[in-house]
Amino acid sequence: MLPIIGGYPINYFEKVKDLQTGDEVIYKTPYGTRIYEVKMSTIIQDTDWSYLQETDENIITLITCVRNKPEQRLCVQAVQKEVNYIK
Repeated sequence: MLPIIGGYPINYFEKVKDLQTGDEVIYKTPYGTRIYEVKMSTIIQDTDWSYLQETDENIITLITCVRNKPEQRLCVQAVQKEVNYIK
């Protein structure tokens, strides 16, 4: 049985709040693994979609709720590191 965290069996974004500039985010899929370096972590309004705009860089954007602040979100952006595509 999976542990219950915050009302859900698994909370994948539980530690996103702890990410800092320079930390690595490892993104694994059936097609391989990519490593990203955190460049920015900030609080945004829940209506702010500007961080999801198209860019020339390969960026992963993680957005999650902020505890006890229903109109705010934590937004973390990380840029793919140069040589890191692992299969």
